[in-house]
Amino acid sequence: MSLDAANRILVPERSTLLREIFENEAHFTRWVEHPSSTILHHDQKCCEEAKLWFLSYARSMEIGSGTQYELKAPTWLSQLFKWGPSEWPIFWCQVVREKVIDCGVFAALAREVFKAQGHEPHPAQALLSYNETCTGHWQQYWDKRKEKKKRNDRDFFPWIGKQLVYHEICVLEMPDGTGKFYDSTWGHWYLPQSRIGFGALLAIRSECSRLLKWGDRTISCGEWIDL
Repeated sequence: MSLDAANRILVPERSTLLREIFENEAHFTRWVEHPSSTILHHDQKCCEEAKLWFLSYARSMEIGSGTQYELKAPTWLSQLFKWGPSEWPIFWCQVVREKVIDCGVFAALAREVFKAQGHEPHPAQALLSYNETCTGHWQQYWDKRKEKKKRNDRDFFPWIGKQLVYHEICVLEMPDGTGKFYDSTWGHWYLPQSRIGFGALLAIRSECSRLLKWGDRTISCGEWIDL
């Protein structure tokens, strides 16, 4: 599967079923063209203090968990925040006041933690497979959250499809040229082996400018890779 530069759409080369799933997703083109989310900074004391507080909190969660610069995934993020809708754009001074954040904020925060540890993190995105019972439940949850915040659809990115969802993660550029993909929302690492079924990773994209080896695959910047 490759990203057609002219049509800006994923073109499955092997699976007719997969092609039909993609074509039935109303937001598919927006997903494959969407850049990874970034937390903005006001360049003022409000955001500077908020970011420093977060990094200090992250460091406190790592005390006693290993040596300096060891790779320590921030699995504690799900203890600090609940998963749910975030309004975009979002600034640092807003993030630290939130109790609920979406996968874009989770991924951006994880990148900051890894960077503070001395690693080279980059944005990454994924398309995941779920059944319509699950996506329908998430859509209801999102709609209730939007109603509670008195916001409309324009304030939230349409990440939920019928059988696919758009998801933001992060990738670590390792010194040996390999990449490690981390799901900061659910706190686990993705394996390069292909998988089918509930929650399967169907496609992935890295925003690291360097070519990365991930299993037997070579990951280039901005290219969606079929798994």
